[in-house]
Amino acid sequence: MSRRLVAAQLVLLAALGQRAPADTAAGAAGTAVPLSNGANALDILGDGTPGQVFVAWRGNYNAHGFRTIAFHVLAKSDLGRDRVLWQNVPFFGGPNDGPAGREAHRTREGADCVLGDLRVVRPTQGPIEVVVADREMGRSFADTAPVRFYYYRLARNTDADAGRPPYYFELFRTVPAKRPYCDVNEAFQQELALGTDGAGRAETGKR
Repeated sequence: MSRRLVAAQLVLLAALGQRAPADTAAGAAGTAVPLSNGANALDILGDGTPGQVFVAWRGNYNAHGFRTIAFHVLAKSDLGRDRVLWQNVPFFGGPNDGPAGREAHRTREGADCVLGDLRVVRPTQGPIEVVVADREMGRSFADTAPVRFYYYRLARNTDADAGRPPYYFELFRTVPAKRPYCDVNEAFQQELALGTDGAGRAETGKR
């Protein structure tokens, strides 16, 4: 969905006296997709186009290694001549995405708790959604602190706007958790019923 179309929809909602979804906790409409270390084949676009989520471990020889999670689709690119290439599907609109987008999400892990993780959510039909949970640092990794959920949906750059790829994830809702947590995976389960196994617990061949 282009940015111009999103803006037009918001204007229409305002004209009708309606409001966008309230900034209150709510579950994602779908089921969590389990991820393992390495390549995870996934229909990201929801139309049978080949897709892949790649989870990799970044070690630091301390308690704060982390995972990187990158999304890719094998589809027609912006290079013309119907060239089909593996393409990155970056994130836009979130607090850590930056104006040029973020090519891969990274977890925030410690020996006590996971402060940042995500869920890939498969709805009954259509493209996947991604929900990112992020916890404030507080006093330490072992502290309980406020958590926020960031909801991303797939967007298509059908207008060929400069700076955006053909496919990307666009932030469309931010929701605060109802209470503080130490580990965001507990927040995922308690508030969104999306389980406690995130990318931060992805291992090769086992869940």
